[in-house]
Amino acid sequence: MVLSSVSVNGTGDSRELRGIWNKGILCRIQGGIWSMEARLDPGDINMRGEELPDFVRLGSKRLLPSEVKHDFLNTIGRARNAADRYGFPFFIGGTSFIPFENFDLLKEAIEKERTTFFEHVDKFISRYEDHRNAYLEAYPQHAGSLAMHYPDVDFVRSKFKFETIYYAANIGSVMGADGTAEDMYLSWAVNSMNTLRAEARQIADRIIEADANGGKIDGRNMRPVQGLRDRVSAMDLLEDPDLKRAILALSVSPPEGMKEYAKELKDAAVDVNPLFVRRILID
Repeated sequence: MVLSSVSVNGTGDSRELRGIWNKGILCRIQGGIWSMEARLDPGDINMRGEELPDFVRLGSKRLLPSEVKHDFLNTIGRARNAADRYGFPFFIGGTSFIPFENFDLLKEAIEKERTTFFEHVDKFISRYEDHRNAYLEAYPQHAGSLAMHYPDVDFVRSKFKFETIYYAANIGSVMGADGTAEDMYLSWAVNSMNTLRAEARQIADRIIEADANGGKIDGRNMRPVQGLRDRVSAMDLLEDPDLKRAILALSVSPPEGMKEYAKELKDAAVDVNPLFVRRILID
């Protein structure tokens, strides 16, 4: 695990916002693969360079079927989805905030995908020559222009990367013309809290609606409540006791009492006051 400190504005002139780092840590998943492509030459489309108009820019040509990439990209994607599932997208691009309660769960999920990723790499490298030959045989008329672009196997292996960085951040006091880093941090925190509260209201509304329509309230209604209880316990940065009590009461309620407890949850799950959040997490 890499634990470091960063300054968003890159100047080093920053002060720490301490409140958030008592609750969790940032996670960034960095993945990379060999592009499996090469730049398209004018000759590939039976043209000379001087024949291309100035407004034309040639793209790339594939060296392997696009499907070959999918195993790698899907594995990296599942790891990033786990970071979203166990945390919140942070306002530093490509980074997620992970509450400490979910940290071990996320590490386990990421390590599983990392192991799978490099298993795919080993399998791909062992069949690299076969993949190349099959592709050239599929396009014999273009084999000459394609064959020159395949790098050696060591270079190809070096292009596959899967790294995870965990860190706490020092947020610079100035963030350009768009506002201060504190404002961005506050907006992120408020949005994260309100996302959970919106989820709570939606669950409560479904229970109230089911009761009003004469529907059956049973274990199917309870599963989302149990999931919400776990998410709020781990991920509510405000640690709102009223919200937690309302969810707990609903989660242990008998079916005949769920409607009233759902109303209480809806009342408790109001959007947070940004001024109060600032006072708790920043001031």
